[in-house]
Amino acid sequence: MNAPTEHSKPLNMSNGDASIFPAAYRILPSELSGTYKILGEYAAALRTIADHPALDMSRKEAQLKILAQAIGSTQGLDTQDTAVRSALALHHVLQNRGLDIQDAGQMLQAADQDIHKISYPDWSDLLAWCRFWAAPIGRIAFSLAKGGEQGQAKAESFAIAVQILHLVEQAPAQYRWLGRVYLPTRWFREAGSDVSELTGVISTDGLNRVFAHALGEARQLLDASAGFYRHLPTRRLRIAGATAQCEAYAWAHVLGRADILIGARRLNGINRLIVSLTGFLRGLIS
Repeated sequence: MNAPTEHSKPLNMSNGDASIFPAAYRILPSELSGTYKILGEYAAALRTIADHPALDMSRKEAQLKILAQAIGSTQGLDTQDTAVRSALALHHVLQNRGLDIQDAGQMLQAADQDIHKISYPDWSDLLAWCRFWAAPIGRIAFSLAKGGEQGQAKAESFAIAVQILHLVEQAPAQYRWLGRVYLPTRWFREAGSDVSELTGVISTDGLNRVFAHALGEARQLLDASAGFYRHLPTRRLRIAGATAQCEAYAWAHVLGRADILIGARRLNGINRLIVSLTGFLRGLIS
């Protein structure tokens, strides 16, 4: 595994940070944003363990086992531990809302897979991982917002699309710090590239083709998720959902124009305003 270099960026794989969709997050009712924070803290706890470059496999396995006990609300755990508290808090939220604890368990299984698996041969393999990590996040978030059952599949597609965008952005750091490559190895071969190019200073043409392939899949998933916000119960939530979807499309556009190895800048002020207004209007008329 490669040691961190001066070009490495901190790993951030939680998918629970409000900064991913800042405009949408500001629209949410405070109670819902608070429960989303609990979900994000649990996801971050799992990622902190799975993505820690200094922990060996046995220690990661042991820590995930403790979180598995916590998400099952086992008594006698160390509640001073931040990760344990996040799992217990999510268990409490899901139990109180009558939601399935299994979704949180699937996220833990995906994190455990990350400890043992560092590459994915094909798109179907990566998509299977996403169905254990990202799809449960989408289901939980949508259910916490009291979304209708008809929109759940779209919410899952949205969450997987967001995860793919995140994987593209984090691809260089994942490889440099952990030797892990989520983007399918077949894509690298077909593009005339190699995963070692992720340690470069600027992207090669082949590497750009790999990133473009991933972004194309993410856009298809975003298209498949179109209108998921129409199945949310209030206009405020529909506006927030529509805004999040607009922010995701804008993120994909920014990544498509950037050199991923150098890093993509987030939207500037005028573009953020356009995205926010578009999301507001779409949610308003939904």
